[in-house]
Amino acid sequence: MDGYDAAIVGGGFAGTALAARLRATLPPGARILLLEPGEPGPGLAYGTEDPHHLLNVPAGGMSLDPDRPADFAEWLAARPDAPAAPADGGPVFAPRRTYGTYLRERLAAAAVEVVAARVEAVERVDTGFLLRDGARQWPARRVALAVGGFAVAPGAAADGPPLLEPDPWSPGALRDIDPDSTVLLVGMGLTMVDLLLSLRGRGHRGPVVGLSRHGWPPLPHVSGPPPAPWPVELPPGEGPAALSRRLRRAARAAAAAGQPWQAVADGARPQLQRIWADWTPAQRASFLRHGRSAWNLHRHRLAPAVAATLAAEHAAGHFTPLAGRLASWHADPGGRTATAMLRLRGGGEQRVSAGRIVLCMGPDAAGWRKAAPVPALLRDGLAGLDPSGLGLTVAGADGLLLDAAGRPVPGLHVLGPLTRGALWEITAAPEIRAQAARIAAAWSAVP
Repeated sequence: MDGYDAAIVGGGFAGTALAARLRATLPPGARILLLEPGEPGPGLAYGTEDPHHLLNVPAGGMSLDPDRPADFAEWLAARPDAPAAPADGGPVFAPRRTYGTYLRERLAAAAVEVVAARVEAVERVDTGFLLRDGARQWPARRVALAVGGFAVAPGAAADGPPLLEPDPWSPGALRDIDPDSTVLLVGMGLTMVDLLLSLRGRGHRGPVVGLSRHGWPPLPHVSGPPPAPWPVELPPGEGPAALSRRLRRAARAAAAAGQPWQAVADGARPQLQRIWADWTPAQRASFLRHGRSAWNLHRHRLAPAVAATLAAEHAAGHFTPLAGRLASWHADPGGRTATAMLRLRGGGEQRVSAGRIVLCMGPDAAGWRKAAPVPALLRDGLAGLDPSGLGLTVAGADGLLLDAAGRPVPGLHVLGPLTRGALWEITAAPEIRAQAARIAAAWSAVP
């Protein structure tokens, strides 16, 4: 059919990685289209302008090109504003806004056509697809959905901001807060730390309370030179409980050899997609119910400098982590503060008077279904939900979409977090860029 050889829906890290890879692998002159309603390149993850927000991965692990693993580190080192190497010999953790600039430059170098559009529907026509945004439409032979996994968390009250902010990435999330008031951050992952850093950068003096089911603040990367991944064998057939015991034994063995637990997590990570694929639906459900929080805590870590800031806040009593959940909240007389009722883990309740409540739970496990064009794909039967509830059904590591009847949809692929149901470990740069390379290889193999 006439039109584009390839179309990418979504222009964050995943869409940019695929655009660059397609330009390198498709024949010269191939027409590649990228559709993104916001600024293409950085996306939500790297669109921050706050200089306090650092990457959570060393610069050496953030190349867009899997065949050139040092690309970002070399690009960063050549800049006049390159961060100085830490005095302890550890790796550089670059500002995320600087990484956003890198993505913009690499997308520009790919020389693909970029259109500002929110694709609402993808229809199968003839031997290709038709993408629609209202009255506008674009025909393409192949389509990749790279819309990411972020969504506003559920449960926000109807009167919402300024007292309760359901979207921590909203430009107004921290606006007009009394600088001496308490701020309650619900969720205690990396997003919570970003909000804490932004508050302090704005001059907020009041206490910050973090709330999550377990009350676990994020853990750090190792200070100084990173250790080599600890060799840990994860045989097929073992369920989540046995796998957890095996990892704990490996951590004890590593500690006895003078190596940190972070080395064990890094040694296990490359095997996780295989382990997840081997598990039954019941084993996956057990992991999501009992093991997910602990794994995410050890897997998604803070830059050492950021972890030191968080620890100092905690030691000074300026940051208080609590284990529990937000049971209810109401606006106080005058509408300047809110009273939140917290139901604490282990029993009991606690009231917190806050100038702002911000929901920082990160990607919502169900809200991604509302991200265009997912609702239309599900309604039309062109996509199905993975039984885990984590994403769309796909055929394998290259994200080939399966329709509602479980049949492959040739030429329609999903990239990134929406393939978590099949792959689990697919939210970070190394896994996403490898998946982009697989999609580009599959498309290049078909004339």
